[in-house]
Amino acid sequence: MTHTPATYVGRHQYLGASGSPCQIQYTIDSADHIRFINEAWLQFACQNDGAHLNRAFVIGKSLWDFIDGEDLRHLYAQIFKMVRTKHHTMVFRFRCDSPVCRRYFLMTLSPLLEGSLMLSTHPIREELREPVALLDPDVQRGEPLLRMCSWCIKACLPTEEWVELEEAIKRMDLLGGAEMPRLTHGICQECERTINLELKSLV
Repeated sequence: MTHTPATYVGRHQYLGASGSPCQIQYTIDSADHIRFINEAWLQFACQNDGAHLNRAFVIGKSLWDFIDGEDLRHLYAQIFKMVRTKHHTMVFRFRCDSPVCRRYFLMTLSPLLEGSLMLSTHPIREELREPVALLDPDVQRGEPLLRMCSWCIKACLPTEEWVELEEAIKRMDLLGGAEMPRLTHGICQECERTINLELKSLV
């Protein structure tokens, strides 16, 4: 949900009545509980296998319930702390791919009153590609776990090398098996360096 950096691996992006991409927004309070989600957020959830994520289910929940991986949680905590402390807006780019499309987004974190934050996500562009079974939510999955970067969507090989999904599938011979690995999320070294440089620029 955070991109959620994260979280939806689906097939579409939300388009408004005009056919233009809509900005997805939600707010969290000073304790990181979700207090508001807009219509674009709900529509995006419905289009990406998250129809159960309605307002009744989401509002009041901790954002941390939707963020996977300790390193990712730690980095988000640093970002939130900096934006709140410096009362400064932070902007960064990330990807949230579907099986048939590379999707590039811009995330803006804006400070509000009393420690609340507004998170706004705006689509930048899409690139169609051959379907990637690794991102198909309906595919059968088993062991082992495969870690993906929540910012750039690269996958971490057993050698700790981060590569594009198509390259990971080829090098791990995933198409030759009966199951795809289960996915978990983190952040690669390159993206972590980029975010840390952004944070240092706010100090």
